[in-house]
Amino acid sequence: MVMDKQQLKVSVILPIFNGEKTLANTLDSLEAQTFKDFELIACIDGTNDASEAILNAYKSKFKKLIILKNAINLGLGPTMNRLVASTSGEYIAIAEQDDFYYPKRFELQVNLLDSKKDIGLVSGIAEFWDGEKVTAKFPGLLVHGNQYPEGEELFLLNYVKQTKIVNSCMMLRKSVHIDNGFYFSQHYPNIPIDWAYFLRFSLKSKIFGIHEILVRIDRRSERKSITSRREIHYNANKELLRSFFYEFPEVIDKKIYKEALNTQKTLELSFLEGRVFILSFLKNILISSYKIQYFDNFKKRVKLKYSLFERKSL
Repeated sequence: MVMDKQQLKVSVILPIFNGEKTLANTLDSLEAQTFKDFELIACIDGTNDASEAILNAYKSKFKKLIILKNAINLGLGPTMNRLVASTSGEYIAIAEQDDFYYPKRFELQVNLLDSKKDIGLVSGIAEFWDGEKVTAKFPGLLVHGNQYPEGEELFLLNYVKQTKIVNSCMMLRKSVHIDNGFYFSQHYPNIPIDWAYFLRFSLKSKIFGIHEILVRIDRRSERKSITSRREIHYNANKELLRSFFYEFPEVIDKKIYKEALNTQKTLELSFLEGRVFILSFLKNILISSYKIQYFDNFKKRVKLKYSLFERKSL
């Protein structure tokens, strides 16, 4: 396929909502990529902060920078769909306004998609940063040197265990997205939008994980993201589990659905403290048929608390 001068190999899409505090850092990391053959398409979702001015200041630093604006706040799903519809590249890379991307991210992903034509989506490892240090790496499956399974096996792993792919550093083959009619749903709040996308994608095409850290995700305590609004997040997760149970009955039976709900309950339990945690733990142990998950959660919690105690004692 012959490309014109404006049709670059990769389209990087960047949704923005009140991004002025972190956007420049993200743009710096995109500018520093070793792979340069990409267009950057940003969409400001109904906000009036300094994001547009920051983007305009970077226009000369990219081969092609397109700035879109939603007149009102539409949410992540519609914004992502508008961004995808505006791309011209063979591959689509996702970026987020408050993440830092390591220089070889695009190079590694493009090389992978170029060499493995059966792969529809590639992601990698993310590190969580609290403003001073890296506190965790995700997902554990890639961190420990393993690879994503394929098809229904990956679908069920993601559905039951919530072993999600890192959304903020994924790159996908645009033809797979178009040919299968994929889209980002408005039905869920921000985080499950990506989870729903990965679940559907895994049934249609292979997903590959690069065993390298591609992105640093900002998890400073002062950030007021949807991650901190846990009740909204939890309810959205449970709604996704319920709706997918009805949408994919040939893959998800009642036993699998209950196991997935139980995983969600153990995740919610992880963020409780003190008496509330003890009471919730005992209640779930008494009524749940998946007691081993709760005991595993409890052991991890004890190990974490002990590790923190040891650090303070030094």
